[in-house]
Amino acid sequence: MEWQTAEAYFKKMIGKKVAWTISQPEDGLVRAGYPLYDQELLEFVRHFKTSTQYDPHYRKTLRHYHVKPKMTAVTVSQVLLINNVTAAAAMLSLIVDGEDVQRGTWAAAMQAGYFYRLLKILNDNKVAE
Repeated sequence: MEWQTAEAYFKKMIGKKVAWTISQPEDGLVRAGYPLYDQELLEFVRHFKTSTQYDPHYRKTLRHYHVKPKMTAVTVSQVLLINNVTAAAAMLSLIVDGEDVQRGTWAAAMQAGYFYRLLKILNDNKVAE
């Protein structure tokens, strides 16, 4: 599967904020908000996780490239400099799974352009399933 449609979507999402729910403290309970993601993002995540590009061993793969398995500006930049399909797919896999660990991971990745730049590596190398 090629990711041109997703790449175009993520390109237009760079710098845009994702809306979050607002907790209502009137009842005395403090609830953490959560990001309100659109269908296009949710569909991308669903398709990516079931694609051959998804790397369930992304931590091991990133370590192989001497990249700490964390989503930070430094680690994503390292993967972008490596400019390798395997490393890019591993970082995308880490980001996709990251939302389960920390809310807002996808929002941060979209806003910073990580999804776009990593998908661009996959698309530029004509990766197909």
